Amino acid sequence: MNAKRITATALAAAFAFSSLLTLTGCGEDKPIRLRVYNWEEYIDEGGEGSYQYDIEENEDAQSLIYDFEIWYEETYDTPITVEYSTFGTNEDMYNQLKLGDQYDLICPSDYMIMKLAAEDMLEPFTEDFFDAKNELNYYIANLSPYIKDVFDSNTVTLKSTGEKHSWSEYAAGYMWGTTGFIYNPEYVSPDELDYWDAMIDSAYANKVTTKDNVRDSYFVGTAILYQDELLDLRDRYENGEMDDAAYNQGVTEIMNRTDEETVSKVQEILLEMKENIYGFETDTGKSDMVKGIIWLNFAWSGDAVYAIDLAEYGEGDEELSEEDAVYLNYFIPEECANLWFDGWVMPKGAQVEAAQAFINFLSRPDNAVRNMYYIGYTPVIAADEVYEYVEYTYGVEEGDEEDAVKYDLSYFFGKETVLLTYEDQLERQLYGQYPTEEVMHRCAVMDYFDDDANERINELWTKVKGSQLDAWAIAVICVGVVGIAAFVLLFKFGGKIDWFRRKPKKGYELVDQKPYRHD
Repeated sequence: MNAKRITATALAAAFAFSSLLTLTGCGEDKPIRLRVYNWEEYIDEGGEGSYQYDIEENEDAQSLIYDFEIWYEETYDTPITVEYSTFGTNEDMYNQLKLGDQYDLICPSDYMIMKLAAEDMLEPFTEDFFDAKNELNYYIANLSPYIKDVFDSNTVTLKSTGEKHSWSEYAAGYMWGTTGFIYNPEYVSPDELDYWDAMIDSAYANKVTTKDNVRDSYFVGTAILYQDELLDLRDRYENGEMDDAAYNQGVTEIMNRTDEETVSKVQEILLEMKENIYGFETDTGKSDMVKGIIWLNFAWSGDAVYAIDLAEYGEGDEELSEEDAVYLNYFIPEECANLWFDGWVMPKGAQVEAAQAFINFLSRPDNAVRNMYYIGYTPVIAADEVYEYVEYTYGVEEGDEEDAVKYDLSYFFGKETVLLTYEDQLERQLYGQYPTEEVMHRCAVMDYFDDDANERINELWTKVKGSQLDAWAIAVICVGVVGIAAFVLLFKFGGKIDWFRRKPKKGYELVDQKPYRHD
C-alpha cells in the first residue's frame, strides 16, 4: 500500500470563481457556470495528496475541477466554470434544495436519490448519455456490470403518477461500499467477532462506537433484532434452497422493515446499545481507533480503508516505524451489511448537457483512479486501468507468488479477474474496497422511509439520543431540588413555625419575627 495515498488534505468549502453567464447551448461562445454540490472531501483536489503528484512528482498537480474546465473547453469549444460547494449530510443537502438553492449536479446517497426521484425533483438523463458508441460517454462504457445491474433493477415510485422508474434513469453511480467493523486484532480476536450484536456485548463495553445518524444505527438495531431470521435465511441459501437473487431479496426485505412492532423493538436494542458503546460519532471513530481509545468502530468501507492506512503508515511524508504502527482490520458481520451508493443526480432545471459531461469526465478511467487514490473510496468504474491500479496496490510483489492467495474480482469487473494478493488483505484494505461476491449476496440496499415510517423512526431517534442521566446525577439533582424547595419554604413560612422562630436577645421579644425592645 502506498502511504502517500492518505495524505490528502480537506477540501475547501468552495472553489471561488468569477460569475459567468449560464449555459444556453453547447458549442456556443457564451461561457457556462456549472453548479456542483458534493460531499466534503470527496474529489481529488490536487496538490501533494493527488495521485498525479505522487506518480509524476508534479508539485503543481491540479484538481479534477480545474482539469475538467480545461477538458470541457477543449472538447466542446465552450468555456466553463465550475461553482463547487460541499455539504455534510444528505439532510443538509435536501434542506438547501427545498429552500430554493439551485444546482446542476448533486451527489446524494442511495436513499436520498430515491426520495428526490419520488418527489419529482430530478431531471432524467438523456438517451444519448447511455449510448456506449459515443466515445465521450465514459460512464456507460466503463460502468461495473454489477453496479449497473443494481441501478437497473432497483426502482423508485413517483408520488405524482405512481409510475415506477429504475435508478438508472435518474442517477449515475459515483462511489459505493459496505458497512462493517474496523477492529484492532490486538484487543479483539477475529474468531470471536461474528455478528452485529458486538454492539451490545459487555466484553466491548465503552470500546465500541456507532454512527451518529438514525439510518445507520437503525440498520444495526434491525440486524441484531432479526439475527436468527437472517442466519436461518443464510443457512437455507448455503444449502441450495434458494438462488442468489432470492437470498438477497430476503435479506433486503428483512432489513427494510419499519412496522410499529419492529421500530419499538429496535428502539429497545438501541437504548441497550447506548449504554454499552463509547459514543455516537460521525468522523472521530477513525482517529479513536488509531489512538487505541476504542477497539471496534462501525464504519463505512471507505473510512475503514483510510483508518487502516493511517494507523499503519501515519500521515504526512514521514512514515511510522514498526513500533509505532497499528494494524487494523475490516470485518463484515455474518448476518448482513448495508450496500450503499453515492450517485450523481440533476435537480430540476439543471444544465443537463454540461452536467452529464462532468459525470463522464469523472468516469474516465484515469480520473476514477485519481479519486480512488485521493479519497480511499471505491468508484463504480471497472475499466482495465482501475484493475491495474488495484493490482499495483494490493497484488503480491515479484517473488512472493508462493505465499499469495487468490482473490476473485470477476463479479465487479465483468470478466475473469483473479488477483494474487497477500493473505492479510482478505480482511484489510482490499476486502474493504472490494468485498467477495459471497459477501455481496447478503448486502442490502436500504429504501428511503415513507412519511409514516419516517415519523416513527425519528421519534425513536429522539428517545435514543435524548439525555438519560446516570443514577448519581439524578440523585444530585433531586437533592438540589429538595434543598431549593426547603429554602423557599423557610423564607416564606419559617416565621410561622414555632421551631423555626429565632430566640430574641435578652431584654427583647419577637414581634412578627422582628426584634422589638421594651422601653
